[in-house]
Amino acid sequence: MHINLKASGSVVLTEELREFVAEKMRKIEHLLDSKDTSTMADIELATTTRGQKTGDVFRAEINLQFAGGFVRAEAIEETLHHAVEVVVEEARREIRKSFGRKRTLMRRGATKIKDFFRGFGGS
Repeated sequence: MHINLKASGSVVLTEELREFVAEKMRKIEHLLDSKDTSTMADIELATTTRGQKTGDVFRAEINLQFAGGFVRAEAIEETLHHAVEVVVEEARREIRKSFGRKRTLMRRGATKIKDFFRGFGGS
C-alpha cells in the first residue's frame, strides 16, 4: 500500500506521527489484498476551528483507493491521535461494509441461478 501523508494548518509531520499513522494503517492493510500494488491511501491531517474561538481542533481524512472500491472517511476530534484512530476505524467499517455488500450480491445471484436449474429437474 502506498501512503501519501499531508499536513496542513499548524500540524507538523514528525517521525513519531508518521510511525503512528503507519501503525494504524496496518489495520486497514490487513483487510485488503496484499498482492495489490495499486492500493493508495491519501491521508490529510489538519487543524480546524470548528466554530470555536480559541484552541485547535484536529481533522483527519483518508481517501483510500483499492481494487474494487474507493473509501473516504473523515474525523474531527480534540487530539490529533484520536482523530487518526477514529478515521481509521471508520475506514475499516466502510471497507467491511463494501465487502459484505459484494458478498451478498454474489450469494443472491448464485441463489437465482440455483433456483433456475432446479426447474430442469426430471420430476
